Amino acid sequence: MKKAIVYHVCGLTKLFRYLQLGKIKSPVRAWKTIQEAERFSKQTGRPIILRLKFINPQQLGGHKGNAFFIKEDYKLDKQLGFNKLKHRVVLR
Repeated sequence: MKKAIVYHVCGLTKLFRYLQLGKIKSPVRAWKTIQEAERFSKQTGRPIILRLKFINPQQLGGHKGNAFFIKEDYKLDKQLGFNKLKHRVVLR
């Protein structure tokens, strides 16, 4: 079982949807490094970067090997911890 720390980029509307559902619906895509996530954030105008822990991530084609995804929903209640969410959300 391979675990990886990755960075998911989203907008405020999506973040609220994630919190309402309690999960990020699959497929969940994320970047290998914070630098790649920041670059993508600036490029797309999505200001929020979430630090996530993926189990058995698969490499996304292209992106110079810096993007990963998982095929299952990512549950927020355990991994992010709603009480600590404000510390893990980066607004740019």
